[in-house]
Amino acid sequence: MGSPATLPVEDAACLFCPTAPWAEIGRGRDYEYDTVPDLFTLRRCTGCGLVFVAPRPGPAAMRVIYPSNYYAYREEEIERPLLKRFRDRIEGGKVRRYRRLVADDTAAVVDVGCGDGRLLDILRRLGPSGWRLAGIEVADAAARRAAERGFEVRTGDLETLDLTRWNGRFGLALVHQVIEHTRDPRDAVRRIARLLRSGGVLSVETPDTRGWDARIFRRGYWGGYHIPRHFYLFDASTLSRLLVEQGFEVVSVRSILSPAFWVYSVHNALADSPRLRRLAPSRLPHPHPPRRAGGRDSLPGCSTAATSIGTRRRHPG
Repeated sequence: MGSPATLPVEDAACLFCPTAPWAEIGRGRDYEYDTVPDLFTLRRCTGCGLVFVAPRPGPAAMRVIYPSNYYAYREEEIERPLLKRFRDRIEGGKVRRYRRLVADDTAAVVDVGCGDGRLLDILRRLGPSGWRLAGIEVADAAARRAAERGFEVRTGDLETLDLTRWNGRFGLALVHQVIEHTRDPRDAVRRIARLLRSGGVLSVETPDTRGWDARIFRRGYWGGYHIPRHFYLFDASTLSRLLVEQGFEVVSVRSILSPAFWVYSVHNALADSPRLRRLAPSRLPHPHPPRRAGGRDSLPGCSTAATSIGTRRRHPG
């Protein structure tokens, strides 16, 4: 098993300890979309525990590894009615939590990586009528669908898009299942921080490398790896470190259960076996977990599939 050769690739290092040694924890390929046959290596920093892919797909490979049928571009089309009702109910509880964190019924809210606008639509239906809703989306078709729903949408890559006109505008930024896709999470958080007003709230959700499913399938099949599209994978400690480093105060850390990650993990293992491949489910659930509003704050060693962190931008001085 060698390094990826089909795609243009680039090297990568730990965000926090770029010169620290790393340990290879597994390898895998794109079991979900089968966009390329390449194997990708997962490394864990021995200094801080951050997991990253190296070498990883270079910028020129993005159109290949994010195919036109990528789930996030058409969530409303592919989501099953029963699952949609369940997710909408869970999201409704989350909206109530946002309202407690953002005590302003006229606040501007931005969903970073808004896809086709599904979450924005839930916020519009269940949130304060005065909330001004906007989104950022890299995929043209998905951004168009969100705009057709009546939302203000900027189309482009968060890491390169000029968002100067939006600086200091928002009271709440939602970054759910996005940070792990970025090439430079530190710069991404810095850019999002500029969009928030002083004291604004940032909600981040991302797969948790300390969850039980991540431990069991760590050699390459874990659904949270989403190979080769997740470049950096965090736990509560490393994600908190990143956010605090960029001027945020952590006000909430919660665990999120994700049955879908278990389904994807089993699917990936089956898909990699010539004998068992036919048993792999052909239709998979939404790969990212529903956002849970209730529950207790997560504790070290908790069997989470993903971590949800709420932070508040510190006031200057």
